[in-house]
Amino acid sequence: MLRRIRRIALIGAAALGALLLLVTLTTRSPAGTGTDSAAQVPAPLAVGTALERPRRTPPLALIGEDGKPTSLAAFHGKWLVLAPTMTLCQEVCPMTTGALIRLTSELRRAGLGHRVAVAEVTVDPWRDSPARLRAYRRMTGVDFTQLTGTPAEIHRLWKFFGVYFKRVPQEKPPAVDWWTHRPEAFDIQHTDGVFILDPAGQERIVDEGMPDVGGHLSAALRRLLDAEGRENLAHPQTPWSAAEILDDLDWLMDRTVPATSLPNATPPSAAAADSMLAGSPAALAAVHAQAGRLLGGYPELQARLRQLHGYPVVINAWASWCPPCRAEFPLLASASAAYGRRVAFLGADTEDSPGNAGAFLAKHPVSYPSYQTSLADLQGIAPVRVTPTTIYVDPAGNVVHIQPSQYESQAALDNDIARYALGQ
Repeated sequence: MLRRIRRIALIGAAALGALLLLVTLTTRSPAGTGTDSAAQVPAPLAVGTALERPRRTPPLALIGEDGKPTSLAAFHGKWLVLAPTMTLCQEVCPMTTGALIRLTSELRRAGLGHRVAVAEVTVDPWRDSPARLRAYRRMTGVDFTQLTGTPAEIHRLWKFFGVYFKRVPQEKPPAVDWWTHRPEAFDIQHTDGVFILDPAGQERIVDEGMPDVGGHLSAALRRLLDAEGRENLAHPQTPWSAAEILDDLDWLMDRTVPATSLPNATPPSAAAADSMLAGSPAALAAVHAQAGRLLGGYPELQARLRQLHGYPVVINAWASWCPPCRAEFPLLASASAAYGRRVAFLGADTEDSPGNAGAFLAKHPVSYPSYQTSLADLQGIAPVRVTPTTIYVDPAGNVVHIQPSQYESQAALDNDIARYALGQ
């Protein structure tokens, strides 16, 4: 379970017959008004907990510090911790940068630097140019990815995640730009938070609120804070911390579950599987001959399906980074050996890196190959939205059943094979 669930107010709107989820964001009024203005802005989709249904991020064109085009798809194959920020923020964003610097250090210490990426994306596309991002890195010691983009693309990105931002008048006297040393012409009002995306690019966890860095920031980051920022540093509202994000990643990546508690089946040894599959028809024997291999992409998978016409096929969409996929893998290893003389089994390694997938297959042998694919590729076979998903194809090539979640027992998997593959 996650280490905490935060609660925020649900305001009833009986006349509308709906509930509105709101968070209040307060900005300083221009000097001389004597009042503060409060804007009601939409909160993110979920707060401090995992989404019941992961949401795939849309394709968006972003720009890196080097000025070259990129996108969130560049992080596919890794978990991604993503936060909104702006380099001219004086209230919260320096704290966000400090928390993410601390997180990257903890990830390296935990041996997760190659599996988890960290990135900030601006909410100020008007001023956060690649050159400014590079200057911010030099000044603050940022050791993770910083991204910007056109106003239109940045609006699309943060609208998807539920982050509110808007240009507002600068206070009087105006703040001074730390880079140009000139008065700032406007400010950006925005909400704060952090998001975790899985290696398939799906949003999995949202933490809305300010980062808690224990009151400690580097001198360079602390200098960016104004009086309100120093108050936030001492007393962050709805706080999240680097340690809590690491806990969330441990939960998502199943690092907190001992290996002995995962699979509830003991797959046969390679020699035993070979013995069980001896005498298979030629088309199925060709599948077994490539046991445990990671093969080409979706066209190769389609070609293999054509070769298997006349036989029932079970396709398992999986990924090495997916805890439920890893948990059910021994079940598939046992089933493919038990039924492999009558049923073809194939793997579809989805949104994964070849290196990670190959290393996983080397440690978890099965009697069939896997093909490097993506969720988009698999739409040509069936509407696959998550991993794991198991697809049953009849001898005529028709999809007859889709299991869009993990098999939790050998009996459940065997029952579906008997029903949908063998027609029993």
